[in-house]
Amino acid sequence: MSDGSVSTMEMLPNELILNICRHFTARELYRAFYGLNRRFSSIADNISDLHLTITNNESHEPVWLAFSRVIKLKIENAKQIDLYRFSNIRSLTWIRPSAVQLQKLCSFTYFAYLEQLRVYDIYDMPSAAHFHQFVFSNGFPRVRILSLSHINISSPWAISLCLRAINAQNVSDPHLYERILISCPNLTRLDFHMLRCIEIPMPVSFQHVNLKRLHCTGTLSSRSLENILAIVPGLMQFNINGSIREQPLVYFERLGNTLNVFLPHLNRFDCNFLFTGQYADLIKTRSFLEKFHPCFKHRMKFTKLSYGRIRIHTKSII
Repeated sequence: MSDGSVSTMEMLPNELILNICRHFTARELYRAFYGLNRRFSSIADNISDLHLTITNNESHEPVWLAFSRVIKLKIENAKQIDLYRFSNIRSLTWIRPSAVQLQKLCSFTYFAYLEQLRVYDIYDMPSAAHFHQFVFSNGFPRVRILSLSHINISSPWAISLCLRAINAQNVSDPHLYERILISCPNLTRLDFHMLRCIEIPMPVSFQHVNLKRLHCTGTLSSRSLENILAIVPGLMQFNINGSIREQPLVYFERLGNTLNVFLPHLNRFDCNFLFTGQYADLIKTRSFLEKFHPCFKHRMKFTKLSYGRIRIHTKSII
């Protein structure tokens, strides 16, 4: 195109080229079009709402020209990055930031428009507790969607009114569930993924009335499930994945009773359990199991796996 020849791309109107370019990341856009000719360089310079991934071993030439127009940024193992260049970020995913970078992230002046924040792999950093305290104490007043792993609760938290959806990964502290609900009174969705079998203690005397969707992953006893569900009376959708270490009939009877007592608004229940036992014996209990709660009826399915394992799961609603 730079030698004066007319390509098929150059024959397209600007509006169509702009629509095509919106499917590119910032790096793809500038590497493909910038510098070809004045027209394509101008198009690249005028596209907003860009997405960009930065890693430590990539050159930023000439994509640095677009930094101020990036709204979705992913950073992975990048040792050097100038946060001041990204003044319009709406969504940030940061994998393995350094301690210095984590400290800078806690400066709200960098990301005044941030609405979605995902930070992973900081569990072994001394500054992790301070960062989590900052996040859950309204440190990012506009952030509504949050995803974190290995959340540290050793420092006190205040209140974060804006948070609406949280994905908590690699949970090992049994008190984290309660701390999140107390700190985030307007939360409507929580994904809670446990590293191992933990017992959730009986919560203090409070109720979180705004949580509507809860997804738990891990091995939870029927008592832990009762403690989890007893304080979210407004829950409408509940999904649980994990293993059952109790007899399924007893487990589902207790679970059904918990749902009946504490969740009057529940209209969707889904599960995906692994259980080790006799498949023939389990099949005989299906009719009893489905009577424990309306959400169980005609939806429970048993799938025989290898090594004596059985998958107990709900059928999808079409």
